[in-house]
Amino acid sequence: MSEKAVSIAQIYERSHKRIYDFLYKYTQNADTAMDLMQDSFLSFHKHYGNAGLSEEKSVMVLYTIARNLSINYSKKFSTTREIHSEDIDLHSHNPKVEKTAELRDLEERLYSFLGELKEDERSAILLKNVEEFQLSQIAEILDVSISTASRLVIRATEKLQNIAIREGLVPDE
Repeated sequence: MSEKAVSIAQIYERSHKRIYDFLYKYTQNADTAMDLMQDSFLSFHKHYGNAGLSEEKSVMVLYTIARNLSINYSKKFSTTREIHSEDIDLHSHNPKVEKTAELRDLEERLYSFLGELKEDERSAILLKNVEEFQLSQIAEILDVSISTASRLVIRATEKLQNIAIREGLVPDE
């Protein structure tokens, strides 16, 4: 172990927002994401609390736990996704406000399309593009080879591009 082991409190402080954000983008529900994030840390504490893992390894394990809990949750409960947008004055003549509203709407629509991907593709694309993990880290979290992680990211990207074209979010080529 080349890196110094860190406390669970330090890991929580440094990574809970990232784990929550990942789960929110995965579930599209704030309460569910918060519950799953808390469950992820509890499970980590229970099973790895005294393992002496480095911070980087601990975060990888947390993402794996969070992903598995979200998959189990989605299989157990058939939830409807609610997207809450902040109140923005769409009638404003301020181009910056209008552009912000357009980008927020586009982002919410793109996240809603993640539900059309397979579980492993959804996880891979979120870990790569949102969490900005390397393929080796994604492979470790998903417990697959690096080449499989790469294929998942490529396949998910292609599917999202096709969905965006289908929904008129990008011009046809």
